[in-house]
Amino acid sequence: MWRWLGVVAMIWTVMGVAEPLRIGGTGGALGLAEALAVGYGACCGERPQVLPSLGTGGGVRALVDGHLDIALAGRALSVAERQQVGEVVIFARTPLLLAAHPEVTADALDIAQLAAIYRGQRVTWPDASPCRPVLRAEYDAETMLLRRLDPRLDAALDQAFARTDLVVTLTAQENAAVLHRVPGSFGYLSRAQWAAESLSLRVLRLGGQAPTLAALAAGRYPLAAEFALVLATASDERVRGFVEFVFSAAGRAVLEANGALLSPRPGS
Repeated sequence: MWRWLGVVAMIWTVMGVAEPLRIGGTGGALGLAEALAVGYGACCGERPQVLPSLGTGGGVRALVDGHLDIALAGRALSVAERQQVGEVVIFARTPLLLAAHPEVTADALDIAQLAAIYRGQRVTWPDASPCRPVLRAEYDAETMLLRRLDPRLDAALDQAFARTDLVVTLTAQENAAVLHRVPGSFGYLSRAQWAAESLSLRVLRLGGQAPTLAALAAGRYPLAAEFALVLATASDERVRGFVEFVFSAAGRAVLEANGALLSPRPGS
């Protein structure tokens, strides 16, 4: 997808129109980026353009090729990726939700129940309706958060990915669409995506803990996803202006309204 971004840039140049800042990358952060773009446009007069999901890797490649001004990352960059870019600035933390189809009647799952679902030992919800787990990619950052939570989950996810009856979604937006469309479905996604995209999925407690920002900030909720702004080796003043907005009081308010906490600014 990033190849056609260069064509768009050429069109803007030929028309003599100042090209907006281009932001893209991991699908889980697109809703946050769009909300920040709206806020930045309201206060600074220029609304950045947020592109459809490219994934973290696709966003980094587009940034390196000059087709993006800011890439969004939902995982740590590889050594090779890190060598090609300038700064990597973590800007948001958000709970990773356990989420289900809107008609699911359950309101909580614990580690043992999660493991049983992924192993295929638990196939119904408490009301006897089918429980249909939906997975993200095997080494997706959100999947890895679940793996690291508990050894039982790690082993159960190994079994889940060996099954042939489960859906594995490739993007955050596809994941949300499947969870909303398939009765009895269950999966995981960030609170930031759930809030910023106004998703009508049922949010489940993990054990007895609701995945609120207050619980995450207090250390009571154990699953936290992080998003980063990836900048080119030579970022211009407009990029720096957007980063300043993200870490401002206004940026903090936008993030919190959309399901995320502002991360401490590096060096502060």
